[in-house]
Amino acid sequence: MKHKLLSFLLGGAILTSVAFAQEKKVSGRVTGTNGEGLPGVTIVIQGTNQATQTDANGNYSINVPTGKILVFRSVGYSDKTITVAQGSSLYNVQLNDNASVLDEVVVTGAGLQASRRSIGVTQTTIKADDLQKAKPTNIVTGLTGKVAGLTVQGVGSGVNPNYRVVLRGMRSLTGNNQALIVIDNIISPSAMLGNLNPDDVEDITVLNGASAAALYGSQASNGALIIKTKKGAASQGLEVTIDNTTTFENSVFLPKMQKLFGSGADKYVQIYTPYENQQYGPKFDGSNVLIGDPLQDGSTQYTPYSYSGDKDKFWETGVTNMTNLSVASKLDKSSFRFSGQYLNSTGTVPGDKYTRASARVNGARELSDKLNISYSSYYAQNRYDQTSANSSIYDAVLNQPGQIPLLSYKDWKNNPFADPSGYYNAYYNNPYFVAANNRQNIRNDYFMGNIDLSFKPLQWLDFTGRVGMTTANQSYKYTTGKYSFTPYAAGLHGSYKANNITGNVTDAFNYTTNIATDFISHATHTNGDFKFDYTLLFQFLQNQYSGMNASVSGLVIPDIYNLGNSLNNPSAGQSSYLARTFGLSGKVDVAYKNYLYLSLTGRNDWVSILDPDHRSFFYPGVALSFVATDAIDGLKDFEPLNFLKLIANWSKVGQVNVGSTSTFGAYATVPTFSQGSGYPYNGVGGFTIGNQIVQPGLKPEMTRSIELGFESQWWNNRITANATYFNNRTTDNTVPAIISWATGYSNYLVNAGITTGKGIESKLTVTPIRTQDWDLTVGGNFTYIDNRVEAVGAGLTQLALGTYGGSTGSYAIAGEKFPVIMGYGYNRDPQGRIIVDKNTGYPTKTESLINMGPAMPTHTLGLNLSLSWKDLTFYTSAEYRTGNYIYHRGASTFDFSGSGINTVGYDRERFVIPNSILLG
Repeated sequence: MKHKLLSFLLGGAILTSVAFAQEKKVSGRVTGTNGEGLPGVTIVIQGTNQATQTDANGNYSINVPTGKILVFRSVGYSDKTITVAQGSSLYNVQLNDNASVLDEVVVTGAGLQASRRSIGVTQTTIKADDLQKAKPTNIVTGLTGKVAGLTVQGVGSGVNPNYRVVLRGMRSLTGNNQALIVIDNIISPSAMLGNLNPDDVEDITVLNGASAAALYGSQASNGALIIKTKKGAASQGLEVTIDNTTTFENSVFLPKMQKLFGSGADKYVQIYTPYENQQYGPKFDGSNVLIGDPLQDGSTQYTPYSYSGDKDKFWETGVTNMTNLSVASKLDKSSFRFSGQYLNSTGTVPGDKYTRASARVNGARELSDKLNISYSSYYAQNRYDQTSANSSIYDAVLNQPGQIPLLSYKDWKNNPFADPSGYYNAYYNNPYFVAANNRQNIRNDYFMGNIDLSFKPLQWLDFTGRVGMTTANQSYKYTTGKYSFTPYAAGLHGSYKANNITGNVTDAFNYTTNIATDFISHATHTNGDFKFDYTLLFQFLQNQYSGMNASVSGLVIPDIYNLGNSLNNPSAGQSSYLARTFGLSGKVDVAYKNYLYLSLTGRNDWVSILDPDHRSFFYPGVALSFVATDAIDGLKDFEPLNFLKLIANWSKVGQVNVGSTSTFGAYATVPTFSQGSGYPYNGVGGFTIGNQIVQPGLKPEMTRSIELGFESQWWNNRITANATYFNNRTTDNTVPAIISWATGYSNYLVNAGITTGKGIESKLTVTPIRTQDWDLTVGGNFTYIDNRVEAVGAGLTQLALGTYGGSTGSYAIAGEKFPVIMGYGYNRDPQGRIIVDKNTGYPTKTESLINMGPAMPTHTLGLNLSLSWKDLTFYTSAEYRTGNYIYHRGASTFDFSGSGINTVGYDRERFVIPNSILLG
């Protein structure tokens, strides 16, 4: 698999705002509450990039269309907005001191909102401006390095890979550890992350832990990403925006290869072998050498015996063009926004292509003073045309001998030396041929829609009804072309040319539909210094999947990829899954004197995939927020400190884990049958029961979570410092215990495992410079996570989570970090010295697997820098992860082939292994 570790981004953005009004120059003076002019105040035309700043005396001027809104913004002061009227050009503005930003209203969950001061859990909101600074092609990459505790990992390779989003490490031994994705208050599949238009996003709220996300039910035990999309124009009137971004992507960091030796496979003598893939031949000397065997017509190919560098240049420059169009309006009682996007991308593997087209319609309307409606609909389609043999290509390229002119083999259809029959290598096929001959064409169509109706019959009482649907339809075709080697080629060196490629085709389609319905009632009242809020939420979730696939091998006619183009019988499969969840949540919020807040939550879920007698489970939570700067007189008068908030919370959240997320766990607790091997036979069908039985009364995995933390701002809000300590403990992990085949089964699914997690999340942002022309903001976040396995249970001390072509892989081991990589290492004596075989001189290998180290990072540092001079802004972000190990399956092939840098130690002369000892 090819790893793309770094992408170069060149963003060319063309932003056009069309204003249907006359533009004029307005000016004025901005002062503070003391009447003195304020320098460096930013004045921006809402919804545009047009802005200016006040001079040293607080004076400003700006050209602005009539009817537009000007926003006046300065650190340490509350924002102020004015609407530019037809007959006025002078606007003097007074900004009020902003002693605290805690009155900002933020999303808390299930569509509910609250002031920042009242929230007793850890959550982070990323605004659209911060998300879009580097013009990412998807929203996930825009989050990298911005949120403490958030880990974003690419899954797979090629154009538009899927992403895995994890908050605070892993909790479940065998279940889902990814954060819940919620888009416009509707629970959505994680696949939507790579198919959303980043330009549609208004903000993303990250709920770091189970306490924050408890209202979303058992699916949110790993935290949640709450994505809110834009509903209309930023200001009154009509806005039209067009922008284009071009991204260039290169493979920069590749495994280090040796550049000194060429083809040869003799164990003791360096002899050049023209057709050999191994690189244990003589040192490069620049002479002309033969490549491969002569062709059938006697043609031969020669090349200089020196490092060509072609295998470093195999990977192409990927180019992505993204064009966005939006039309938005805002009136007194309604708003509307339409957006469209077209993205075209080519990958770094030759021939890989990807396109995405999307359209969104969002809006809101005030039907009366008591009734409001909002709606959102989104359609996206993507099309992939890419190779299905990334791993084979990666191996073939990186294991090429260094003298081979690999780039000359691109035209394999017309170049006889590039054709598979004439290709020089006796062990690896031409990677250009492999890429072209193994293809996958994938078609995905996504639709998401929801409608939200809010009714407020009384000042203290309101109701909200919401229904939403997300559906994904996929069809794909995997093909391998038919190719017959010539008899002459089949009789040459190597084995793969003796076996013709018979060709195959797979056709499949499936759909997934997720329906979510919420009903929320909310009431509030005040009694003296106390304010009470009561919330009741009913939720219904339904997840449905259906799919079919068929495949056949042995094509009769080349290049016709039809299931009927074979003398063999096709194999086929079909599956359907349906799961439902009913949830009932209650929440009571109590505020005392606007500085002390207590929040009590409770939720009960009824989950269809569990046993009927054990489908119901309850989980509670409590959170406390204390605004110290509003409560303690000594802090009120402490000028350097703008605000200080302390938080503490405890929660218990369940997660049902009885099957993979793609099947929703449906039917996992009941016996299921499949067609037996060799059936149907002689017209008779035969079915066999599955190999797993389930513990009666299997329970959800329960995560107990505790958080303690603070949020603060200093020196006119120029410094922000936050920190959170968290401690999780997950019990009743679902573990597949191995049982005797004499029972008729091989696995017994039980509640047994226990995992723990603790750590620190911190954030520091500093704005050292803010003047009329200059603005410099430096931010960083640091995360420490220690996830461990307390017990595997079911008589097990370790559990294989995923292995890579053998026993080496990811494991859960009682008493160790979670997860760890297990593999074979060197035998060592008590002093740590490598034990060498006295006969061969080679290190001796351990007889069993050893713990190589943790697989997940324990320390993560994110850095962000923004430097602005007038209208020009430079922005960069980075993330550094450490404390973990990565298993590279290709490393062993690099050693075997002689292409790896490790194989040229000591210039391939005999040497004694450092820190080693002979025993016996």
